[in-house]
Amino acid sequence: MNNSLLPLWNENEWVPPRRSRLYSISPQAQGTPMVEALHSLVIRLARAHNVKPHVLVKEEVLRDCEINYTKHSAKFVTTYLSTMNGLGKYAREIKDSLESLTMQSRLDECTFLRWEDLFQYRSRRMLHSHPHWCPVCFSEWRKTDIEPYYPLIWQSTIVQFCPVHHVPLEQKCPACQKTQPFIPRHYFLDHCSYCHGSLAQPDSQPTERGEQRISSDAQQAIDTIAEMIMLDQSAQHLLNAEHFWERLKEAADRFCDGQIKPFEKILGFSEGTFSNWKLGRHKPSFSAFYRLTRSLGTTPVAFLTDGAIETFSPHSIASKPRKTRRAHLKHPEKDQISKALHAIIDQGYSERPMREVAARIGYAHRYLIYWFPDQCRQISQLHRNWVSEQVEQRVGEREDLTVATVRQLYAGNLRVTRGLVHTELRKLGLSLKDPVVRDAFYDVRSEQIPLRRAPSKVE
Repeated sequence: MNNSLLPLWNENEWVPPRRSRLYSISPQAQGTPMVEALHSLVIRLARAHNVKPHVLVKEEVLRDCEINYTKHSAKFVTTYLSTMNGLGKYAREIKDSLESLTMQSRLDECTFLRWEDLFQYRSRRMLHSHPHWCPVCFSEWRKTDIEPYYPLIWQSTIVQFCPVHHVPLEQKCPACQKTQPFIPRHYFLDHCSYCHGSLAQPDSQPTERGEQRISSDAQQAIDTIAEMIMLDQSAQHLLNAEHFWERLKEAADRFCDGQIKPFEKILGFSEGTFSNWKLGRHKPSFSAFYRLTRSLGTTPVAFLTDGAIETFSPHSIASKPRKTRRAHLKHPEKDQISKALHAIIDQGYSERPMREVAARIGYAHRYLIYWFPDQCRQISQLHRNWVSEQVEQRVGEREDLTVATVRQLYAGNLRVTRGLVHTELRKLGLSLKDPVVRDAFYDVRSEQIPLRRAPSKVE
């Protein structure tokens, strides 16, 4: 080897490039309102590595997370993992783990984590409990060689229609009618996790884009979530409780002279709700925040950015009818109800529960319990006693009928088998699965077998 080339190759200066443990698969439609949800990215990663999704989650994604998970945690897979698309512990832990494993950033765009400082951590209220999908999108993506995926916007509770085709989002397999888990048993996103049937729309049911029409409320829900997903990183400072309270106070100053309680009443919130938000006792839920902005005629992003719109009028909100409390009972009315209740008590039994008794008298159940607690308690006990007596009576009837039937079979000098007894009892509406019937059959058989085995006397 030529010694002149040695200075060109210095092993001490060479540093191997970093390698990601998992394939660095980018989210589908990143930077658009149809960006891929985080759970969908996990499933596509499992397909790329040719492993089952739950194996990838357990062995790789959750390995360095502070999340307790075992192979028997069925509730974790079916319930808790649904929050990985929202905000809170699971979304934060899984997002950080995937970014480390795939050596990519900005995976928070696949979740609602940007809104974590503003909303409650119980993000299941802002997400569907099961994956939702558009069958038309699945069908079109397969035809155009686009790998099917689940956009984040489909998973919001307020979004009921596809933003592209305006068809209702599905949540049950058309073949087996089962809802799909967020971590399925296989990694084909447009196929059922149970029967493996297609979740896409059949070719025999074409749907042309633009034919479907949806209501203004449904379109507003789509626009709201699209704005939340597309919120620029530079507006992150708006997503906190302090800024939210400033906007809320500005609206109260403009429409209610700075009075919070009347403003709560106008918008349909219970007294003290806004104060609890201000004092930090709890954060607003997504549903409450969405209802607030809808009442103000705006969207969450627009409210945080520009505040309430100038054209808002408190009188435009339809007020709910005021709940009135019933006045105190007058003596004649009280005596009449008391006589009706005592008549039931005097007869010594009550075939109807207290709730049905109250309905027959014409009063609410809670109302009678408040005014006549002792009488209601006695009637409830009489009904429980009557139900117990009826149960015992039916048990005795089934037992007597079983004993008579089995003894009749033995009396016919037949070879009495369990199958024969089962057939005869089915004709009478009885079954050996019933413990009462089964015990009665065993009692008769135990008394008949010694008689059958006893030698006959020869005269």
